[in-house]
Amino acid sequence: MADAIREALKAAGGRLSRREIKDYIESHHANEWEPSTLTAHMYACAVNNPKAYIHHKNAQRFLFRKPDDTFELYDEQVHGPNVWAPLDVTTDNDGDDEAEQLLEASISLERDLEAHLVRDLGSIEPGLTFVDRQVSNDVGRVDVVAKDRDGTTVILELKVGEASDAAIGQIARYLGWYGRQGKVRGILIAADFPEQIKYAASAIPNLELRRFQVRFQFETVSL
Repeated sequence: MADAIREALKAAGGRLSRREIKDYIESHHANEWEPSTLTAHMYACAVNNPKAYIHHKNAQRFLFRKPDDTFELYDEQVHGPNVWAPLDVTTDNDGDDEAEQLLEASISLERDLEAHLVRDLGSIEPGLTFVDRQVSNDVGRVDVVAKDRDGTTVILELKVGEASDAAIGQIARYLGWYGRQGKVRGILIAADFPEQIKYAASAIPNLELRRFQVRFQFETVSL
């Protein structure tokens, strides 16, 4: 099935919708597989589907799912490095639930921090105004797009843990893409920045690093 999906995409010369892949399989490989087999492969083989790494640990990752639910063959040079695979996922069955909970908690925390950031862009830089969030483009999905006082586009990328090489590559792609349309600069926000990441960031023009801190407040609950 994986080979058949590759075959369909190569025959089309690039991108296909889910329906177009299904039609190709039915036309060229009639009755070879159950329909559910294709559905499972479209879910499990997508490089940018984080949950697939937990539910289908041994699947081939060769698809890249676009925001419009079309698919391409994954190419690191085109789509960027794989930043979707969890770094520390338990491999035994007993740890599946825990691993999925950790992954979902991480995603939830990132979204909560992103929402807080959008409400208070001035805490990052005075004069920043919100444009959009979770913006899809040809090279990925940007967390937050803003404008500064001079009208320059500002790309804000948020990571809940330490920044990684993948995060640097990711925001560099966004800066390159938006840079073709006008003035742009970037702000990478993370819990911390290892020394090697600081060196990498220093080589990218118009990129700033910001460290965030989470502060908890507590109140007494009446019984």
